[in-house]
Amino acid sequence: MTQLNAPAWLPGDPRKRSWVAVALLLLVTALVIAVFAVPAMLLHRHYDDGIAKMSRQVSTQSAFNGLRPRLTEKLELLKKRDVKKMFLKGSSSALALAELQEIVRATIDTSGGRVMNSSSVQGNSPKEDGPYRQVTATFTLNANNPNLRRLLYALETKEPYLFIDSVVIQSQIQSGFRPAPGAAEPEMYVQLDVRAFALRAPSDVVTPVPPAGTAAAVRDKAGAP
Repeated sequence: MTQLNAPAWLPGDPRKRSWVAVALLLLVTALVIAVFAVPAMLLHRHYDDGIAKMSRQVSTQSAFNGLRPRLTEKLELLKKRDVKKMFLKGSSSALALAELQEIVRATIDTSGGRVMNSSSVQGNSPKEDGPYRQVTATFTLNANNPNLRRLLYALETKEPYLFIDSVVIQSQIQSGFRPAPGAAEPEMYVQLDVRAFALRAPSDVVTPVPPAGTAAAVRDKAGAP
């Protein structure tokens, strides 16, 4: 009878061989499970991420749909507003600039500031931007700290809309100055650049006309007679 020779790495004790066989069986079983389980876990994770992403999108869209009636109501209110109140009424550059100067002068006076003199208000060249005309003026005035804050707030909340492009503030007191108790705060030198917009008359808006040669070239390219 032929006797099979066991590999050299197997122990000679039959009991130990049984343990080695059990260990090899467990290892093969784990490998087989890993071959099928790992792809399944990765695929499960992929779909879980997709479901979570879609759930976030649904919740976001649901929240937006909840806000839609309120946003629609606000949009309708904006449509009913008179947008012309946001612009200067002057139909020409000179009238728009004069209106801007008058509005800012009045706001400075009511806020407690003082325009220094008649030459302290300078209008800059207007800029045309389609149906809008942009006018800017520079104002030089004196105002203390509370009045300056009041002035800036009044300018930025006024109709027509005014935009403060730059503010230059210089103190007019010497270093080490100590005001007397209860005395008003000293005034500062302030220079403001204020900008506003006016609506241009339809007759003032010039539509650019392409050169005659351009239109002819387009017709030739299109094969028109």
